Amino acid sequence: MILVSGGFGWNGVKAAMNLRELDLSKYDKVITNGLTGFCLSCYKLGKIMLLKESLNIIEPFLNKIDKDYFFIGNIRNCLYLSKGLGNFDYEIKDTVKINFNLEIELIDLKTEEIKLKTIENLKDALFYSTLIPGIRPPKDWLYNTASLSRTPCYSLLKLKNEDIHIYDLGYNYYKHSTIQRTYKTIQVMRSKYFYEICLDILKKNNNVKIFKFEEKNEKTL
Repeated sequence: MILVSGGFGWNGVKAAMNLRELDLSKYDKVITNGLTGFCLSCYKLGKIMLLKESLNIIEPFLNKIDKDYFFIGNIRNCLYLSKGLGNFDYEIKDTVKINFNLEIELIDLKTEEIKLKTIENLKDALFYSTLIPGIRPPKDWLYNTASLSRTPCYSLLKLKNEDIHIYDLGYNYYKHSTIQRTYKTIQVMRSKYFYEICLDILKKNNNVKIFKFEEKNEKTL
């Protein structure tokens, strides 16, 4: 059985929060994108202080992705998001082994192939969870798929006869709002469109169950 969840920006943190009490031992693997893999690993290893410290450092980058600014700030931030790959260089030294089978969905920008990266320790969980536009530049042509789909799905399309549990925050977007929200709306609608296409294919070949959970305050760890 496979568990699937993820999210772009703060949504990745929220997804992990909703999954932190879930028994992962019944799953053969857990597939994530965005920050979900790192946050969930911290919860399961009891590394709450490390998670808080890391999110405090990541927060300015996440706010550039998610936050709605006043008019001039929106223009400046849209230009940043359109041009910038991000210069986040924070790493952790903690290489403690993750106690569940975690895989993070990545895209090879050179070959356009979607891949799953097996993550064995907490340091790698942070690095590959933050390979996101606006946070880090690509590494060896690899980028996290969270900007393509808030829930990882492309890597699942070759699966057949699998039991798959998808934990989904849903897709919320604003209509007729500020520039920043318009930018975000386009991204979310595109993500939703591709996700739904993949989901239709996935359901034809596998036993898929979708769980919707309520969003929680991302600052309550």
